[in-house]
Amino acid sequence: MASGLAAKRVLVVDDERAVASDLARRLEQDGAVCTVAHAGNEAADKLAAGGFDLLLTDLEMPGRSGWQLIEDARALVEPPAIVIMSENGAAAEALSRGADAWLGKPVDVEYAAHQASVALEMRRLTKLAEGLSLGPPGPILTVIGEIVNAFEKADPYRAGFSTRTARLAVFLGGALGLDGDKLALAARVHDVGMLAVPVSEQHTEGPPERTTQHIIRVHPTLGARWVERLGADRAIVAAVAAHHERWDGKGYPGGIAGEDIPDFARALGCAQSIAAMSAPRPWREKRESVDLIAQLESERGKQFGPAEADAAIEILLKNPGIVS
Repeated sequence: MASGLAAKRVLVVDDERAVASDLARRLEQDGAVCTVAHAGNEAADKLAAGGFDLLLTDLEMPGRSGWQLIEDARALVEPPAIVIMSENGAAAEALSRGADAWLGKPVDVEYAAHQASVALEMRRLTKLAEGLSLGPPGPILTVIGEIVNAFEKADPYRAGFSTRTARLAVFLGGALGLDGDKLALAARVHDVGMLAVPVSEQHTEGPPERTTQHIIRVHPTLGARWVERLGADRAIVAAVAAHHERWDGKGYPGGIAGEDIPDFARALGCAQSIAAMSAPRPWREKRESVDLIAQLESERGKQFGPAEADAAIEILLKNPGIVS
């Protein structure tokens, strides 16, 4: 995705001069045209002049903070994509307040280039969606689904994951009295936030790096923000945002529980869990239908809502090949 930076104007803001310089140098290797600022007030003046495609900024700086720069950027007639750099704890708030992506500090410049490309691509698609405002958002979300599918194909452990999830979602939606087509569309785009995590970072031996681990935990929030900007309705946005929540409240990113989890999210969470378990991972073999049913029975009322677990078990009993 590095080509997405070619000829893009980027404002890099960090009061640590070496950090700003290193970031600008790396982005320029991919064709970006970078302007550097070392204080919030200086950055605000440069932003006001307009013309930037991307704002890459630290949060804590002398004078105007990164939080205020988010507001400045979003107030522009042509707002840039926004990537925030901060400590881990600020990621979810940064995304909720308008950032398109987040980087943990200390910053890895290669990871920064990846995140910048993803943020720019999502902003491009948002503008495209706004230009197609004459109709429903389905077509643009279908395009996003194809992007996610292509991304998954680059990873032998995730290839076909969203497609399997969507196939299961249609059946689950019907069994639960939900709109199966809408649920399938949510399934196709539900992991779009994982585009922020390079494939090389997803299956490293041992625990992932702290930054990667945190991005994985906020990817539902990031994905929900993207699909909302692309015009998805509230049910799809809610499903994407909460597909990793659990019935017992031990999920993420919000730790919500039971019927407080939106019905589309509960169904989507069940479908994506089955789809994930039905494929191999570096640490385990794929699970067959009989094993999936046993897992659903074990986690009924824990990970999965009782209604969702019962419906999924019935589907697997009738269609054991649905996960292949």
